[in-house]
Amino acid sequence: MNISIMNGDVKLTNMKLKATLFDSMPLPFALKYGQLGRMQLKIPVWNMFNQPLVIEITDLFALIIPKPLTDWREEVEVKAYQASNQSRLE
Repeated sequence: MNISIMNGDVKLTNMKLKATLFDSMPLPFALKYGQLGRMQLKIPVWNMFNQPLVIEITDLFALIIPKPLTDWREEVEVKAYQASNQSRLE
């Protein structure tokens, strides 16, 4: 992790992704393994309202596997996703 507060730069390298990353989303696959080589955030600290936040991601590796059809029901997944988003909004 490299942080430069004055410039608004944050660099994260060699991050492993949680296997549960996509579990709350209504997707027919699951993340088995994931690694992010580098993520850089450029935060316009001195001009936040007039400049965009920039996120650069490089070297993303993900191994995904399909969920068994018996485990995946679209209606259930969509309702769970909507409930999760609603609770975050509240």
